[in-house]
Amino acid sequence: MDRIGDTTVPVPVEVSWIADAVGESLTFSFVEACAGQKLWVPAVRVETSNLARAWGAELAQCLSDRYGGEHYAVPMLKSWRIRKLALQGLSHNEIVVRVGVSRPQIHSVLYGIRAAVAARRQIVDERQLPLF
Repeated sequence: MDRIGDTTVPVPVEVSWIADAVGESLTFSFVEACAGQKLWVPAVRVETSNLARAWGAELAQCLSDRYGGEHYAVPMLKSWRIRKLALQGLSHNEIVVRVGVSRPQIHSVLYGIRAAVAARRQIVDERQLPLF
């Protein structure tokens, strides 16, 4: 869970089972790269599969345990991705390109955490003395 001040971005329930197995960082990277895609999940020889080569044996095994021998449609999770990317300091234009949403959608999603996002984007000049 990403935390800034009192702002948290919980992992959505749709992928929480993946995050429990491989961690939030890899789960986010996987969703960010594969959002909206339908992937074949092997049931056997998982550790030598294309999925394991691309994302690691642990993630491939996690998916295989639940969807082995079937296709898995990676959810889009746009709101989660918008919040995570904003809290990483990306601009709205960068988020528009990466998530594929409009600026009004970004504003709508970020409305509740705007103070935390603004704090993340501030550029600190170490040469400047603090005012307080």
